[in-house]
Amino acid sequence: MEGKFCEGERIVIKLNSGETFEGDYVKGTADRIDIENIEHHDTGSKVDSMWSFYRREIDCVYRLNVKKAQEIKENTEDSNLANKSENDILLPREEYERLKDVTKNYIYVRTDDKTYFDAVNQISNFESLGVFAIGSEKGRCGRISLIALSTWKENYIFDLKNFRTTHFPKEIAGILECYYIKKVVHNGGLIKDCLLHSHNISMNNVFDTQVCHLLVTKSTSGKCPELLKTIGECLTEYFNFPSSLLTSSMESLNEPWENRPLDENKLIKLSRMVTYLIPLKDHQMGLMLKNFDKAVVDYHNLYTKSKEFQLIKRSATIECTDDIDRIIPFELLKFTNTDIKESKDSIVSDK
Repeated sequence: MEGKFCEGERIVIKLNSGETFEGDYVKGTADRIDIENIEHHDTGSKVDSMWSFYRREIDCVYRLNVKKAQEIKENTEDSNLANKSENDILLPREEYERLKDVTKNYIYVRTDDKTYFDAVNQISNFESLGVFAIGSEKGRCGRISLIALSTWKENYIFDLKNFRTTHFPKEIAGILECYYIKKVVHNGGLIKDCLLHSHNISMNNVFDTQVCHLLVTKSTSGKCPELLKTIGECLTEYFNFPSSLLTSSMESLNEPWENRPLDENKLIKLSRMVTYLIPLKDHQMGLMLKNFDKAVVDYHNLYTKSKEFQLIKRSATIECTDDIDRIIPFELLKFTNTDIKESKDSIVSDK
C-alpha cells in the first residue's frame, strides 16, 4: 500500500468477511494497511486507536477524498495490495459523510402524538421522499408495520404498530397518494401492491430506481439485464459504493420485526435502506436528461456568447432559427457506454 495513499486520506476497507471499516490512512506496506479514527459501517461504532488490516483479510479498498472518480481494477497477481482492489467512491467525501449522518440521525416516531404531526408537517414540504416499508415484502398478503420516509436531509421512521389507530394513518396516506410529492422507491411493485390491496392506498407520482436502471441498461446495451439489481447493487453500479454497504440492512429484512421496543441497530439498518434513494434518483435523472441538459446550456449560450447586434436580432424574433434546431437532439433518451462513464466521472467534479 505504500505510496498509493496519502497520510490522513480517508479510505474504506471491505473485508472478506463482509464487514466494512472506514478510517484515516496512516501507513502501509504491500501486505498491510494501518488506519486510525475508525468507524464500523454497520454499527457506527468508533475506535480512536490505530488498527492494522492485512492483505489476506482485505477484499477491497476504496478512496473517499478524490478529485476525479476512477476505478482501479482488481489485480490479484500484483504484489501491491492497492492494485489488488482499489476504487474511488464516486461521491464527494462531504456528501458521503452527510448521507451517513442522515442515516444515524433518523427521527423515530413511536406513536401518533405531537412528534408525529410535526414530522408529517415537515415531510409535506419536500418535493421528493424516499419510501421503504417493513411488512410490504409479501405484497397484498402483508401489512405494513413500519414505514421509513426520507427527505434529502432527514429520515423519519414511523412505528405504526404503536399507533392508537388500527388503520393506516390518514396523514401519511395523504402524502403517499398526493401527486405533487415524488415518491422514490426501489423495485416498488410489492409496496404498491401492499398499500393498494391491504391498506386501500394508491401511491401516486412514483419514481422507481429499479425501472430507471432497466431503462438506462436497455438504452445502453439494447436489452434488459437478466437479473434485477438490489438497491445495494445499484449503489455499487452508479456510485462505486462497497457492495457490502447495505448487506446487513437487507439481511435484517428477513429477521422478525414484531417485538418492541426495537433495537437501535435495527432502526439504523432500516434508516440506511431509505437514505440513498433520493441521491440515486437524482443521479439517474441526470443520466436520462443528459441530452436535455446539454441542449439547455447550448441554447442559453446562443444568447450569452453572441455579439450585441446578434442578441438584439435574436430578442426581436420568435422564429426557431437553424442554429436553435441544430442543438435540439432527435432523441431524449439515448445512451452509450461512454455517456455512462462520463456521467460517473462528472459526479465529483460537478460537486
